[in-house]
Amino acid sequence: MIPRLSESRTKRGDLLPNVVLGLLLAFAYIGRAAISADGSEMLSEALGLFVEGRFEMANLPPGPPPPGEPLFVSPAFHSRYGLFPSLLHVPVLALAWPLRGVIGANGLEMAIALTWALGAGLAALAFRALVRRLSPGASGWWAPAFLAGTYLFPYAADSFVEPYCAAGLAAGAALALSPGLTPRRAALAALAWCSAALLKPVLWLLAPVLLLGILLAPGLEKVRVRNALFALGTETALLVVALLANVLRSGSAAEAGYGSQMFAFTTPFLTGLYGLVLSPGRGLVFFAPVLLAAAFSLRKLSPAAAALLPGAGLLLILVMARWWGWNGGSAWGPRLVLPVLPLLVAPAVLAPRRLSAALLAIGCLLNVPGVLVAPGMWGMYAELLVPPPGSAWPRSGPDRVSDVPSLTPLYGHWWMLTHGKAPWLEAGALERVPRMRPADFVSPLWLRSAMRLPRLWPVVPRLLVRSAYAYEARGRPESARRWAEEALALSPGDADARRLLGRE
Repeated sequence: MIPRLSESRTKRGDLLPNVVLGLLLAFAYIGRAAISADGSEMLSEALGLFVEGRFEMANLPPGPPPPGEPLFVSPAFHSRYGLFPSLLHVPVLALAWPLRGVIGANGLEMAIALTWALGAGLAALAFRALVRRLSPGASGWWAPAFLAGTYLFPYAADSFVEPYCAAGLAAGAALALSPGLTPRRAALAALAWCSAALLKPVLWLLAPVLLLGILLAPGLEKVRVRNALFALGTETALLVVALLANVLRSGSAAEAGYGSQMFAFTTPFLTGLYGLVLSPGRGLVFFAPVLLAAAFSLRKLSPAAAALLPGAGLLLILVMARWWGWNGGSAWGPRLVLPVLPLLVAPAVLAPRRLSAALLAIGCLLNVPGVLVAPGMWGMYAELLVPPPGSAWPRSGPDRVSDVPSLTPLYGHWWMLTHGKAPWLEAGALERVPRMRPADFVSPLWLRSAMRLPRLWPVVPRLLVRSAYAYEARGRPESARRWAEEALALSPGDADARRLLGRE
């Protein structure tokens, strides 16, 4: 039987690591409500609950998709990412929105930005719970080490749901690997595991993996089957909830908001697999080198752990390698496999301690640039470069930093901070526009303050104005007025809001 840590000893041992985890989150904290198109749309629908009294936001009428990209049509009055990602903002908004007249636009921004820091923190804590299933005496330092030593770290300041997905899968695996698993715990494991799928529908493909892990657990067969049935019932209930939400929002159970992009598996398999695992621009071995220690320890896993950890992780990697947007866009590292990062890394707790510590330290050095510089800004710089003569670079920035080794963000972010040697310029690339200044790309709030850089302008008023214009374009002037009034209250000088209200 595996011995358990005493609860009091665990709490005492985790106190200092938890403090360090909080400091790391503060180190990355940006204080801005959203810095990605994904986050902006999710937040806009959450704002609708407080402006319109329901989860709703208006989208501008769509234009044609970029050449070569599948159609990605947003519902007229909803986020294309579904309802559940927008729910993540509700707790913070419920506290901050009534105080907006006091804290202003900047205070509201800073409150909403806590949503992203919380997601990264939950992922790190769930990871620690998971490694303690594999090694009950595991140190509390695994939580901050996982955050700082992998590409999860920059996501404490980025506006994507993947950290929450990672937290759900890690918590579900930890519960499923509990000694003496009971039906109640199996149901809770399924609830946590499939909460990730509510946020990101592609993760439903991992639902059967949880059942397999439960069936492979040690113990009597009838107990394992009963546990699996309880988990299956919970998974089915959550799937019904997801399908009903789709019907209510779009009229179709199969429409989760992603349009034809959901099934656009057009990338050559080996291209995507190399990109996600080995490429300098997105490869897991570069952005989470501790995975090498985890691979060293796979043979030590039980059958149940092998199914839930490397099994689930490998399945998602193989699927996303074929997706048209395998690189995850303007984000740090392989964003689309971030949900399974805790599962893939957890076996490292069984590797030699010095090996794991060394690889985590290397990972920290590699990922800190992703914290100091906003990831999307490097992609923007790369997109504006004129390629060297005879080079066939992709057109978009996210594709360039993914496919062109010399444009890897691992070096590009350091270069933006130091302006040292630029291999792409030496190879003949040309800069079309003046280089960005630190005010354009420095991310953490503390660093911007230390460098006396101007505060990032609030994005919430602009999101409110955008929805106001979209409501007007879609024939709902009263809604447009409400959104414009909220924008003007937060930003009295906003010319667009004043124009919509007829005050200019």
